[in-house]
Amino acid sequence: MMALGVLLAMATPARAEQSLIVLDASGSMWGRIDGKPKLEIAREALRTVLGGMAPEKEIGLLAYGHREKGNCSDIELVVPPGRNKASAINEAAGKLRFLGKTPLTEAVRQAAVALRYIEEKATVILITDGIETCQADPCALGAELAKAGVGFTAHVVGFDLSREDGRKVACLAEKTGGRYIAAANAAQLQNALKTTVSGTVRPAAATAVKRPAATVRTSAKPSIGQSFAADWTGPGAAGDYLDIVPAGSKGFDAELSYVYVEGGKGATLRAPGRPGSYELRYVWMGPDGRHALATTRIEVADAPHALEAPARIAAGTGFDVSWKGPGQPGDYVDLVRRGHTAPDGEIAYAYLDSGNPVRLKAPGEAGSYQLRYILAAPDGRKALVAIPLEVTPSVATLAFPPDAVAGSNISVHWRGPGAAGDYVDLVRQGHRDASGELAYAYVEQSEDQETVALRAPGAPGAYRIRYVLAAAGGHTILAEVPLTVRAATASLEAPASVRPGEDFAVSWQGPNGEGDYVDLVPAGSRETSGELSYVYTQAASDGRLAAPDKPGRYDIRYILKAGDGLSVLARRSIEVR
Repeated sequence: MMALGVLLAMATPARAEQSLIVLDASGSMWGRIDGKPKLEIAREALRTVLGGMAPEKEIGLLAYGHREKGNCSDIELVVPPGRNKASAINEAAGKLRFLGKTPLTEAVRQAAVALRYIEEKATVILITDGIETCQADPCALGAELAKAGVGFTAHVVGFDLSREDGRKVACLAEKTGGRYIAAANAAQLQNALKTTVSGTVRPAAATAVKRPAATVRTSAKPSIGQSFAADWTGPGAAGDYLDIVPAGSKGFDAELSYVYVEGGKGATLRAPGRPGSYELRYVWMGPDGRHALATTRIEVADAPHALEAPARIAAGTGFDVSWKGPGQPGDYVDLVRRGHTAPDGEIAYAYLDSGNPVRLKAPGEAGSYQLRYILAAPDGRKALVAIPLEVTPSVATLAFPPDAVAGSNISVHWRGPGAAGDYVDLVRQGHRDASGELAYAYVEQSEDQETVALRAPGAPGAYRIRYVLAAAGGHTILAEVPLTVRAATASLEAPASVRPGEDFAVSWQGPNGEGDYVDLVPAGSRETSGELSYVYTQAASDGRLAAPDKPGRYDIRYILKAGDGLSVLARRSIEVR
């Protein structure tokens, strides 16, 4: 008896199965459903479901994206799992700030570790309104947790997720024997939480569900990236789809192309971007997860592809590229540096639906480049062919008088590529950016194709006139020549006084450039706006102004309109009495 008592004293009762709710607190939860923020809907659903939960249920809360914007490490166990935690969870959820990114994969991993999933049965309930945004793979994590855990299960509630996004996170549940439940509104979210939190969701392996019959077939022999038709029979339920997977694939996270089957018995898919053997499947979204109800083998053939273009081209100039290839929607020809292998990072590109040939513009920097045909296949973009392209330097020259009066027009003679978007500009001495010009003129708009007119700035000093090449990938300065701007002068003649409301004569001497004017303003005004009366100077050397009705001191001014704005060249006082 004594030995039995010792054994009983040493026995440790098995720990109750624990659960963790992983709540998406990212910035997207500020989105609205039926006029109400999703974060408020989630809080209300938690309050309702947890309020009806048995107090002995061991549960906690982990949140992500609630403290910092743009931080993929913003994950926190805010309420450790335990009994009687409903009030603590609701209080914590009410204080969450919805700010950041969606590191849902790492959040579920940390939840599993907190639940000691390697040693004990554990359940994670992920509530998310977005897909992974921190470069992690939820499908791979699901497989990892299922393999290492002792009865680990993850349920995923996709809150206001599109069908496409829901597919990207459903695998986390399916890999662990859990359920993916879509919730489009408050009532559906509450039902999904009630089902998962209460523990009434049984593992898929333990649920016997009769699978309906289905067929899928196609007579097409598509080439890479090509669209083709397929016929099917089956349940046609919401969420059912046809997909293409590598031959022999058994899971649901390897599809290369898919289309939902709702709305008819036929469907159109796009073939993958690599030739070979594949399987076309009918996938049923059953109550216990996804099932491939029917499968047929398809062979995807290669497609002829080629590019033809000049071997050498001057920097910044346009050129034609002829192409041969699948010509599917989204396909394009791009220009990249020699040796560049990634499907993105192009310097220039043109979609093939614009015609054949397509037109590209060379970059501004001379060097070795390549042109590529990019196939926009459903399983990713792929370069089908690449040909070399040498870009040679472009040159330009500028000629104009070395100095100019402020605000005057400067005739600039130019020679250069003359390509669309090229321009001649005027900048301050020492200015190096290709933007920030004080005046500019596009060379393609010059009537004689060799001269453009620029307006000198109003402030005297040292400037430069430049030829700017509008090349692919940015602007390049091909030539620059110094310019000295001399101060402009002006004088005014007018009566010393006039009567209220009187029209009176005024005369002037000045640059008389386009846009220059003489105005009347309150005495001492420093603004180049708010004038009470004005007359443009370009057409004559005299004119008339209207005196205001209110007696007082006023100023008559000569306003210079220069390349860098308006400035006051001369001022004369006048009294209205």
